[in-house]
Amino acid sequence: MKRFLARMIAVIVLTAAVAGAAGTAASASGSSSPGVSSKTITIGYITSDTGVAASTFTDGAAGALARIKQQNAAGGVNGRKLVLVTKDDTSSPSANQTAAQELVQQDNAFGVIDFSALAFGGAKYLNQQSIPVTGSEFDGPEWGMQPNSNMFTYSAPLYTSYNGKMYTYTFLGSFLKSVGVTKLASLAYGISPSATDAAAAAIASATKAGIQNCYTNYSVPFGAVDFTSDVLAIKSKGCNGVEAPLVDSSDIALATAVKQGGVNAKQLYYTGYSSDVANNAVTAKAFDGNYVEAGINFVTPNAGVTTMLNAFKKYDPGYKASDIPDLGLYGSYIATDLMIKGLQVAGKNPTRPAFIKNLRKVSSYNANGILPGPVSFTGFGTVTMIPKQGCTYVVQLKGTKFVLANGGQLLCGTRMAYTPPSS
Repeated sequence: MKRFLARMIAVIVLTAAVAGAAGTAASASGSSSPGVSSKTITIGYITSDTGVAASTFTDGAAGALARIKQQNAAGGVNGRKLVLVTKDDTSSPSANQTAAQELVQQDNAFGVIDFSALAFGGAKYLNQQSIPVTGSEFDGPEWGMQPNSNMFTYSAPLYTSYNGKMYTYTFLGSFLKSVGVTKLASLAYGISPSATDAAAAAIASATKAGIQNCYTNYSVPFGAVDFTSDVLAIKSKGCNGVEAPLVDSSDIALATAVKQGGVNAKQLYYTGYSSDVANNAVTAKAFDGNYVEAGINFVTPNAGVTTMLNAFKKYDPGYKASDIPDLGLYGSYIATDLMIKGLQVAGKNPTRPAFIKNLRKVSSYNANGILPGPVSFTGFGTVTMIPKQGCTYVVQLKGTKFVLANGGQLLCGTRMAYTPPSS
């Protein structure tokens, strides 16, 4: 009995000592949140550094790190320096989930920047753990869908269904009509919900503008580079327009096939606006004359965009002055800026709940002037998250130089509802 009591007393003393040490550590850091110490905040980052999506995202970590270094040079967030831990999801949904679990369970990340076309792979786990997540909604509907209020996209959540309806803007249809498209072909990856939704949204916008849908293939293999059969069908149906939300390697392959197949069609893509394409003789030849919907204007950059480009020049050894960054690079920078914004509004001693609660109150975020219009995080799970008017830039590759289309002006349109393909 005495030995038992002695052991119990020892356990109580040890437990008290551990609790005291934990309390001291929490007091020293001013926060008991995972990933937060008195001097640092650990942030996780996921993208596709390898695999079929790497052509767009392989330089993403450099963009995230440039924004981290820029913030740390300015003193960090409330005196804490930011530490970035990166993971490669190898262009796989399951690997994205594994990366998310490792960042939370092993690396003790406070929040996660998931800038990947496969972010839907880790979304459920990150929501279950109430981890703040920032990125862009190009991978799927979860960014605007309950219960994922922990997820923040720097672009309007257009790929989410609200009461059976989805939403897009009229500007794509009006632009395609203005360049002479009357019959539009549409292609998308079968594995990617957002690719299918983006393609369907373009068709809906085009239909409203009086453009006919002449061909649809929403089962393209992810990262495909063989579009021979698609081009044959596009030609036989007399399509004079092609749009496809794909990664760079697929963009180039489709553009090449369209030209080699003798199809005289205006082509619109969503990636490919970068010096990587323009400065390569082979890709520039394939992409010459094509249009890209570009959320950011790098042709005549404003102050916010110039600040971002200067960060690349200073902190990314792989970036060359005057280069047009691709989506992986600039998108990761903006997604990281959004994570920093969340930390700033979370208070001096940030917690995950405070991050989520307070960032949900922000109704006008524009990434320090980089975005062409403000983004609201209020009204989560409702159509009010999507502004009534949306704007973008469209660029065209002419030879080896990208120029602004639409007379150099922002292309704007009104919000419109349409029925998603699955309905």
